[in-house]
Amino acid sequence: MVKGRQGLFLEAWKFGVYITIPVVASVYYSDPENQKYWADYWQFIKYPENPNTNVKHKIQELAEKKEKQQEQRRIYQEQLRALQQAAERAESFKEESQMKNPTSWWRRAGGWIVGNKQGSD
Repeated sequence: MVKGRQGLFLEAWKFGVYITIPVVASVYYSDPENQKYWADYWQFIKYPENPNTNVKHKIQELAEKKEKQQEQRRIYQEQLRALQQAAERAESFKEESQMKNPTSWWRRAGGWIVGNKQGSD
């Protein structure tokens, strides 16, 4: 410690700081608006959801969600089946048209077809 008047002044100043800082902080942080602001800013308060509340409601929500997913899956499967059938029909139509007229489209468009190749022999 410092002896004399300088030491008394230093001790008084330290004592004032030690008392002033906690008092000012207590006054500032006791204001509900400031508490809310700093709690939101630093996210100190994050309580987990209580698992004992609204259990029946949660189960109903999960069941509805699962039903919606199953309905969407069923609709998607129906769309895939319809697309597969359309693709099969297009493939069979293409094969049938090639069997009937095996020539290319540009020969047909130009009028260069004299006769059916299969029937000429």
